[in-house]
Amino acid sequence: MLDMDKKYLIAAVVLIMVLVFSGGMKYAQYRDQQKQELIVLEEPSPAADNQPEEVIQVYVIGAVSNPGVFKLTPDARILEAVEMARPLPEADLEKINLAQKLGDGDAVMVPRQGEEPDATSLDRSMTGLVGATAATSTGKVNINNASVQELDERLPGIGPALAQRIIDYRTLHGRFSRTEELKEVSGIGDKKYAELQDLVTVR
Repeated sequence: MLDMDKKYLIAAVVLIMVLVFSGGMKYAQYRDQQKQELIVLEEPSPAADNQPEEVIQVYVIGAVSNPGVFKLTPDARILEAVEMARPLPEADLEKINLAQKLGDGDAVMVPRQGEEPDATSLDRSMTGLVGATAATSTGKVNINNASVQELDERLPGIGPALAQRIIDYRTLHGRFSRTEELKEVSGIGDKKYAELQDLVTVR
């Protein structure tokens, strides 16, 4: 009788241990599930990644089969705009600086072979950017679009040689982001820039 009681006692102890172990495992699983749900809740909303992509709009005209306004990324080059407009066989792409960066609102004129770009309609730096947009509504000269002739005629103390250096700097380094960058052009120091700063702009 005593042996039977011991057996029942051992069995009861074993059963309790099994129940305790099983309960501990389930509790651990529950804790892990709660942590996973908490991590999921703390993840950033995918809506934050769905922000509209920034674009610029560029107008392409001239010797192209599909002239018009095109949407491009902010770091786009003239080459991309011209390709979207599909240049005609007679287009003279050698007169265009296809590597120059574009800005929002720029216009690109693609000349035909044998056609000499006019200073009033095309930047003489051969960038393809239409110079007619150089004069802004404020009367200031847009140094990102102005031709040699416009810089020479509209800005005091800027002769053809210095105007060409401004164009060369723009062609080499891309669009001016600040008017102060004019001081990086050879021949334009602080004094010369002080005379020009109220007459020029970048767009």
